[in-house]
Amino acid sequence: MNQISAKPSLETIHEEITQLPMLPGILFQLMKFDPEDTEFYDHMLLLAKSDPPLAAFIIGYSNSALSSPNQKIDTLQKALTRVGSRTIIELLTALSVSKVFVPQKDEHKAIWRHSVEVASFSAFLARLSPEEHLEPDSAYLSGLLHDIGRFVLFQIAPDALNETDAKGWSTPDELISAEVETVGFTHAKVGYLACVKLEIPKLISNIVRYHHNIGISYHPKAPKTLQDHCLVVQIADAISVMLAKNPDWKNWSEENLKENLLSFCINPKWDIQSMPINSIIPALPMLVENAERTCESIGV
Repeated sequence: MNQISAKPSLETIHEEITQLPMLPGILFQLMKFDPEDTEFYDHMLLLAKSDPPLAAFIIGYSNSALSSPNQKIDTLQKALTRVGSRTIIELLTALSVSKVFVPQKDEHKAIWRHSVEVASFSAFLARLSPEEHLEPDSAYLSGLLHDIGRFVLFQIAPDALNETDAKGWSTPDELISAEVETVGFTHAKVGYLACVKLEIPKLISNIVRYHHNIGISYHPKAPKTLQDHCLVVQIADAISVMLAKNPDWKNWSEENLKENLLSFCINPKWDIQSMPINSIIPALPMLVENAERTCESIGV
């Protein structure tokens, strides 16, 4: 895979998108798995839930013509059941030998931590929401893959990613502005191109595409399922960024945490009446700690 310039075109990036490389720690753990182990499937699922490139590969393959699914598969559980954990490992062993991510900078490792946090927060919000079509497993996968465009940039245009991060953005909106100023387009557009090329289901592809579009949750032409899933991911995304930019947040009182969450993470135009904001606040320390353990387990 050739790295391209700091100011690539979307066309060039689209041509370069193939299977995303794996972390060395992911490949190492895959090679250790014993297909005869009764917990083989559970180990595979847990690993997939920790790594966006691995999750994207599994979901993409399960929806590809090679897998011949009768209907679109939008959760890791269904994908692994459909394809089989053993098949996934065999495919990755054949495809990933020379394709490895080696994140050395804290900013690069933070992409994984942020993705796992957003996945965890999204699933929590979906689980406690009264909206029946908000599936926690789909919300988790949507949160895990929401920044897949940043992984693509890390893979094939790292200079563009580094220049964007050098702008010192502090909010999701500032990140978008920094990207447009630096390369002329956003990671959301890159992520959508990747989702289409990797055969990610339409709902998740559109969440990746619109997760920085504030108005998608109340757009009259947007399907209700897309509206609500996008809103969950947008709130989770903003919470994760807020916590990262305020490392002393664990010293805040719950009242102060709620005040900052409402002011930093919630757009006044959003209808959050069905979102369990009061419930996620006391759960944040546990959710963050779980996400940190997940990332440590894969070496980031």
